[in-house]
Amino acid sequence: PLPLGAPQSRPASLGGMAAESVSVTFHVECTKTKPGDAVFIVGSTPELGAWKVAGAVPCITSRQVFPMWSSEAVTLSAASEKVEFKVIVMAASGDQPDKATWEGGPNRVLHMPKTPSGGGAQLAASCAWGEPEVTYRTKLTGGASVGGGQGKRSSDDKMGRVETGVHFQIDETGDGLGELKPLTSMTRMASRNSALVGSSGSMQKRGSRHMCISNDGLLNADMSRTPSLMLVDADELAEEVAARSEEMEELERQKLNEMQRRMPSGSLLESMRNIIDTADKNNTVMLQGFNWESWRAGGGDWYAIVQTKIQTMQDMGITDVWLPPPSQSVAPQGYLPSQLFNIDGSKYGNQASLEGLIKAMHESGIRAVADIVVNHRCGDKQDSQGRWNQFTSGMESRPSFAGVMDWGGWAITLGDKFSDGTGQNHPGQFDGKFDAAPDIDHANKKVQESISIWLRWLQLQIGFDAWRFDFVKGYSAEFVGLYCKKSAPAWAVGELWGDMQYDDSGLQHNQDRHRQDAVNWINATDKQSTAFDFTTKGVLQEAVKNCQYWRLKDSNGKPPGLLGWMPKHAVTFIDNHDTGSTQRHWPFPDDKVLVGYAYIITHPGIPSLFWDHVFDWGENHRNQIKELLRVRRDSGIPVDAPVNIQCADHDLYLAEIGNPPALRVALGPRQAGEPDRNYWSPGPAGNQFRVWVHRKEEKPAEKKTEAPKAAPTAPQAGSPKVAVSFTPITVDGQQLTPNAVQGMSKDELGKVCAKLEPVVKAAKDVMASK
Repeated sequence: PLPLGAPQSRPASLGGMAAESVSVTFHVECTKTKPGDAVFIVGSTPELGAWKVAGAVPCITSRQVFPMWSSEAVTLSAASEKVEFKVIVMAASGDQPDKATWEGGPNRVLHMPKTPSGGGAQLAASCAWGEPEVTYRTKLTGGASVGGGQGKRSSDDKMGRVETGVHFQIDETGDGLGELKPLTSMTRMASRNSALVGSSGSMQKRGSRHMCISNDGLLNADMSRTPSLMLVDADELAEEVAARSEEMEELERQKLNEMQRRMPSGSLLESMRNIIDTADKNNTVMLQGFNWESWRAGGGDWYAIVQTKIQTMQDMGITDVWLPPPSQSVAPQGYLPSQLFNIDGSKYGNQASLEGLIKAMHESGIRAVADIVVNHRCGDKQDSQGRWNQFTSGMESRPSFAGVMDWGGWAITLGDKFSDGTGQNHPGQFDGKFDAAPDIDHANKKVQESISIWLRWLQLQIGFDAWRFDFVKGYSAEFVGLYCKKSAPAWAVGELWGDMQYDDSGLQHNQDRHRQDAVNWINATDKQSTAFDFTTKGVLQEAVKNCQYWRLKDSNGKPPGLLGWMPKHAVTFIDNHDTGSTQRHWPFPDDKVLVGYAYIITHPGIPSLFWDHVFDWGENHRNQIKELLRVRRDSGIPVDAPVNIQCADHDLYLAEIGNPPALRVALGPRQAGEPDRNYWSPGPAGNQFRVWVHRKEEKPAEKKTEAPKAAPTAPQAGSPKVAVSFTPITVDGQQLTPNAVQGMSKDELGKVCAKLEPVVKAAKDVMASK
């Protein structure tokens, strides 16, 4: 984000002349950091980086004072009347400025103190992440007063209103220290620090370090900056901060869970967004953590089985696990839900087991994705006409949720066979029909409110982070967007499974209409949700099954699926519990599954793995998928990486991914040839797939060489290397670059010439005839 440049109002002048320099220390209350992160200050002056993240001023903290962060003193020129700044969070090393998180809202403003003598000044600026107020403590050197007058100013003499909405007054004690104290409610930071210090005194010491806090509750950086502070072990400090951050996040989640039915939804959502970070799609890899038969396993506790696999998932680089529908269901697989709050009624395990699994996942840095089945819902009671359209929530332990999911026939779309005619709306024009259960009316405000409350309960009570929406073709995409906005998930994905285009010869090459449906759906959610890339699955499995790799390139030279149009919103996959597993409604060819993974893991989009392929097909199969994930991660392939398709024939697909190219992948039975060895090194390979990785440049070791005593008078023996330059081309799947040509033998060059000479001659003949 760019700094906001709108001019801001200036408070009443403090009088006098601007100080020549101001020594500023920043104190920030911030809980937005993750392990390895730190708080930085960036601003409008060169000393604060001139709005460039690379020059931002770092802040430090410790377990005793977290979440308070403090900077070293920064000397600012007082030539200008004000300095604007913002708080950012990024990696503590400062080596990832492009991934910095900026706080929202207008720029904060420091107004330079004034002094009649033009001397210096010291200023402490304190603020909290996301809150506009800034408090100041100002000390002018040389004994001058803040106001610049000759006498003392009464403590009742109040300043004008500052643009932050906080009033200040001057408090002078005769020692040259003028303090700007807020007159409105700005005690939260001070009380937090007082709690950290305790009532025993203003200094808290642990081992060989200490942090000093003034009586007003703010960190005193000058007193704390002693040699003992320099003895802090950076790794130990990072571990302490990480542990404290996780502890505070869990405590905040528990507090919000207790308060969620007593807080306005807007305030609740704002607080939830502080503890549920938005997923970085560039690094997201999802695993479907179950199959169609998982409910039978583990003696009714599938969650316990998943928990035993967490370390393996972490080692593979999996960031998210999609768990089965959590609620009591008429069908054991969970896709005919009834009592949505009744987690103990699930065939996958009880609520305590599920919460324990998710807690263990969070401790390993893995998010939990809930399977949200709300297109339909099974009634657990009949009405007077024998229709199963009376619904109860299944919530018994918390009275504040009474009635939230207790519905009647009014919650069902008009015209449905379960409807009693008391509903409000018919199904949408394009809504798909699910005949096995009542079709829920999502246009009904009471239904929307109930589902939103349930989703927030899944986050705060159970611990879920993200959503997978089931059967989204059954209701309007706008409601998926609404539910995301009302629950603030880390991310979301929808299952939009529609029919592809076929003709007499089979699957058509052009599937633009199919992927356009996905694009339209994503846009209709206000881009709140991604979508499973069924287009890529259909085209890819047809290509590998029939050796028709020409299918993997559309008429514009791009990948033919959703990942070719909207890669940031495309979740690619090979199989799931419906298409594969024991149902096998639309299975990927078993002997080509690794070819499929070689494609989706090396290409843009968010790859999703299937449980069976990772845990049921053997260790060797899992390790090959793990290696593909490793090279994707090491190569830094972003979710929207460009794809340069160099060959898409019936028996060979060859593409380079990234800009500059970071991965090169070949699929199919035909050999692709060796690429430029100076640029590419071999990566994972298997039956009908091969991957190359961009060779990292190694810095040559520095060698001390003595200057020659005399310049050579004759050329060195041997044939000189001919300098060549041309745009790289591909011949029979082999890329020819200047470096590659120079490294070829005479025989290899002769073969290349034999292939190219007829083409060049034909081109010249045609050109001459024009």
